[in-house]
Amino acid sequence: MSDHSIKHTGLKTPIEPTNKLAEFISKHHRTYQTVLWTVVVGSVVGGTIAWAADWLNVHDAGYWGAFLINLVGSAAVIVPFPGLAAICAGSTSEIGLNFVLLAIAGAAGSTLGEVTGYLAGYGSQGVVQKSRYYPRIRDWVVRRGGFALFILAVVPNPLFDIGGIAAGSLGYPISRFFFWVGLGKLIKFLIVAYACRQSISWLVDRI
Repeated sequence: MSDHSIKHTGLKTPIEPTNKLAEFISKHHRTYQTVLWTVVVGSVVGGTIAWAADWLNVHDAGYWGAFLINLVGSAAVIVPFPGLAAICAGSTSEIGLNFVLLAIAGAAGSTLGEVTGYLAGYGSQGVVQKSRYYPRIRDWVVRRGGFALFILAVVPNPLFDIGGIAAGSLGYPISRFFFWVGLGKLIKFLIVAYACRQSISWLVDRI
């Protein structure tokens, strides 16, 4: 890969422990792995309990509920949580929430939660990196950088976690990671919230 392409995508390949985060990971790898997977497992278990107990009901919790359920869903890594479904359900005019603010809350939570996947790639060689999709997505992130992350985030698909892990393993700057992922998710959530609001209103008018 040329120096120009590395500079363009914001990647540093191969990764060298040149910053405090990388130095910490290299010195405390086992502790890092333990803390990371504790957060992931805790998100899965806590999110499941909260969802089953109806604590994350957008109807009652409003924007905070939309933020939290998407935060938990993204932090869980690979395990699916109905984040977009919650946004869709909460966008109905009967609930009284502003669909734009609802989309912003959901996108913010989802983007913040993706840091677990990024850090998993930054500090480990996990199961996901053995996926048959991983080399292809990793190569795409190497070549396209933020644009690849944007497309993965804006299009509903089950492969974004692999993209986040690839970005972390490549040392893609986390500020750019948040920007491109956040932009993609915001557009996706806005489209879903608006479409659900209009579709449900259309159905209600004809019942």
